[in-house]
Amino acid sequence: MSTQALQHSSSQQLASFVRLNEGIKGVVLIAFHINIMALNAILLAHRAGEVALGFGVISKELRTLSVELTGLMQELSSDAYQAVNLISDLLRRERRQHLLQATRAQLPEPLPALDAILAERRALFQERAQQVRDVRLRLLDRLEEARKLCQFGTAISRSAKIEAAYGREYGRALAEVSQEFDQKIQTILPSIETLCAGMQRI
Repeated sequence: MSTQALQHSSSQQLASFVRLNEGIKGVVLIAFHINIMALNAILLAHRAGEVALGFGVISKELRTLSVELTGLMQELSSDAYQAVNLISDLLRRERRQHLLQATRAQLPEPLPALDAILAERRALFQERAQQVRDVRLRLLDRLEEARKLCQFGTAISRSAKIEAAYGREYGRALAEVSQEFDQKIQTILPSIETLCAGMQRI
């Protein structure tokens, strides 16, 4: 791939990684809400006693899931930040390379020292581009992990609905909480899918 083509690709990647970071913030916010809801659900299950033991266990699972998801999103955000820095550096290097090439083109005869600098900078450019590709692959792996975690969360939230039915006088309150869990999880999964699709297109 030519340096110019790499520059165009880098600009597109930069925009994609910035969008990814914005998407991550949205997922972290929802995970935070799930964590708070799970804490409230654990307290509610405790008040309900034996009739809500299963619901209490599931609420703890959902809280653990939200903490894991938040941690994973923070790792993703760190990777995306690294990618943005790498690509910004890549674009700066390209601008310098372009100026050096323009200078070289105006010289009446080749200048070996300048040619050596250009070759060295091309190599560094390719190296940075490879680092960006490596970060992208790591991001895809982590997004896939987040997707699986959300799918597990969907299964847990369905179990919460089933357990809520055994809550007797607390059944209605438990059912409302389980419905909220399900809605939050169902909101996260499409967001993760969108982030995955965005990374795959880069």
